[in-house]
Amino acid sequence: MDALELAARFSFITNALRYCGPKEANEQFRRYFSTKGNAKEVRESLLRFEGLPPYLSAIAKKHGLGMFDGQVVEAYWLGNELLDGFTIDDLKAIVDGLVARGLPQPVGNRLKAEMPTGFVPHHNFNVFYVGVGRTTGSVPTTVQNMDNCRISSGKVAEVIGTNLIVATTTLAERDGKIIEEESTKTIAYLPELMPDVKKGDVVAIHWGFAPLVLTAKQEKNLRKYSGIVLRVYTEKCS
Repeated sequence: MDALELAARFSFITNALRYCGPKEANEQFRRYFSTKGNAKEVRESLLRFEGLPPYLSAIAKKHGLGMFDGQVVEAYWLGNELLDGFTIDDLKAIVDGLVARGLPQPVGNRLKAEMPTGFVPHHNFNVFYVGVGRTTGSVPTTVQNMDNCRISSGKVAEVIGTNLIVATTTLAERDGKIIEEESTKTIAYLPELMPDVKKGDVVAIHWGFAPLVLTAKQEKNLRKYSGIVLRVYTEKCS
């Protein structure tokens, strides 16, 4: 799978829900999934998403790669070794990039002043620490929306039409801390993206949508790097 498709798969649902990105991106993504003939417009639309470019740019610059290098895109959405070695100053620079794209300046200033060490520039850092909805203003920053927006994984228990029943986790607040609790969820998927999905597969989850069947390595990386973000957030911020 090429990097544009990977980025589009994870960006598809938030654009379909009109939470971020240009309104025309959704149909462009669907066209790209089937034909791969509109790469230029897909790339241009991805660059117009409010939160995505500052992260891809930072990861790419850190390693001398292009923003749409496959490893860069995977690092942001799922996590990989490209996230290792980021400093607190690197993360603060990303916050500055988000301010330039819509995050209110006072929020950005507070985030930089209070930022603990240990975070990595994974999507879930944006969800938990920056705050889901804070850059776009599209949704309130609540525990439920954190759970919806974070990238998590689920094991498929049943395939029913265009829905999957998955064993996964749900975020909950207990004694002022965010924790994960075992749960079962029904999520949607596009058969053209995962035509062979079956019971026992592990899928990524983003806003109640499964964009991808994960390899064992991808699942391991997602657990590792999303775990880092949740641990730092829970221990030092929540």
